[in-house]
Amino acid sequence: MAPFQFLHVWLLAFVVSLVGLNAGAVVLGDGAALSEPWPPAVQPSPPDNCAARLTGRHTTYDVGPGQPLTELTDVPWLALQAGDVVNIHYRPEPYRTKFGLRAQGTADAPVVINGVTSGTCARPVISGEQAVTARDARMADFNRSPEGAGLILIHRPPSGPGEAFTPSHIVIQNLKLTGVRAGKSFLNAEGMAQKYGDFSAAIYALRVHNLTVENCEITGNSMGIFTDTKGDAADEYSANIIIRRNLIYYNGNPGRYYEHNLYIQARRALYEGNFIGQAYGGSSLKDRSSGTVIRYNKILASGHAMDLVETEEEQFKILRMDPLYPYAWVYGNIIINDSRAPAGMAVNMVHWGFDNAVERGRNGVLFFYHNTVVSRIEPQAFPYVVAFQIGREGLAPVGASVEAASNVFCQQSDNEWRFLSQAGSLKLVGTNYVPEGWVPGKPNVQADVALTGARLMAGLNPKLDAAGVPLVDSPVWDQLDMGPSFTPPGATAQNLTVQHQYKIGVGVAPRPASGKPGRAALGAMAAP
Repeated sequence: MAPFQFLHVWLLAFVVSLVGLNAGAVVLGDGAALSEPWPPAVQPSPPDNCAARLTGRHTTYDVGPGQPLTELTDVPWLALQAGDVVNIHYRPEPYRTKFGLRAQGTADAPVVINGVTSGTCARPVISGEQAVTARDARMADFNRSPEGAGLILIHRPPSGPGEAFTPSHIVIQNLKLTGVRAGKSFLNAEGMAQKYGDFSAAIYALRVHNLTVENCEITGNSMGIFTDTKGDAADEYSANIIIRRNLIYYNGNPGRYYEHNLYIQARRALYEGNFIGQAYGGSSLKDRSSGTVIRYNKILASGHAMDLVETEEEQFKILRMDPLYPYAWVYGNIIINDSRAPAGMAVNMVHWGFDNAVERGRNGVLFFYHNTVVSRIEPQAFPYVVAFQIGREGLAPVGASVEAASNVFCQQSDNEWRFLSQAGSLKLVGTNYVPEGWVPGKPNVQADVALTGARLMAGLNPKLDAAGVPLVDSPVWDQLDMGPSFTPPGATAQNLTVQHQYKIGVGVAPRPASGKPGRAALGAMAAP
């Protein structure tokens, strides 16, 4: 990707990954270069969340107060072409239009849906509550199946070469998306009130390649972002999904378990620099992708903090044929599990391998390094907490394992800390800070926790501040720095090293080096 200058509303300049726009405009990432190398290099975060108007290489549409278009329903969404930009300008009241996208941008000219923020960096709001369907979608019958599935529905045309048509190179950024929750109503194509279903989402993509969602706030929906891979046709899969610098929280439906903040199924998925809060009923992050990379996020656990399980493909196996399907990388994240939080807690914090079909399970290594994991589950809420659930009910894909290095595992309550639920194997590598009194797994079950060559610093208090940064007298400073023990073919080792950290309200920031070769602070954070 070629670097361009971002025009900040106060003319602060920084370099970001812009492709496909005229000089002076910006897109914060387009996902174009995700096939190789994998993962892509970390993108630097701007100093704040303000966002300016963009100019497209092809056509620029401006919507909002004083703009050529007043409402979102006036935009020709289904006719967008490579290089088009839709600027949605901030206004105090929400926009209430749900619309469809079937655009095919290119690496050099993506299709960009861009929020133009207020002078205080407030994002334009698009609410699904009492939303109308965009005019072109009504005329084309685009949203009828599935109508009500999404506020932004990414889908193939209702007729024509549907099985071979894939929307691609789409960027959605700088918006607040809300109000698409079961029980809330919208106005359907006939203008009648209709309720959203349990499985609706703010962004619902039945199939898309190279989708980037950046600097959005997504809350109050049945699901935040959903991308599907059915595998019932050769082209029926999503690919190269980037979720970067977003606030995604309190999606889901209380009392249910199938809706999540994020539910991504794609060939390659990257989550970078996000705040991922709790989800009501479901998991904070659920992923059925290949080559999953989760780095430099803050994640508040609900059903699971991370639920990384098998693809649901049946006939065609695009994801399972990816050489990186058996692997995932989770590093530089702050993970907090608190029984006092509004949307519950996770007994099993990180789930790896499979949940429904063991024969399709991810049967390789979850590389888990330089994370800070804090559990605050009180004994009266649940008697134990499990760091890693591999598989389900004592069954795991053959070969499924977790390799954990340079982490801080912190227990801030008196219940039991178990490293494994039942199945699979965990290998602790290098130095990890672990809770004093930890046990391998449940009583009377042989849990495969390998300690050969490992150094465990057991304690009750790693001395971290409220943001997870080690205090001056913390024992986690200047420890042997370890990462993945190997890099599978198809992955780029240089882009899997820990060189950044999560930064509150911004995304990512450079991680200060320790100054001592081969040494670093354990966990996700090395500085405020």
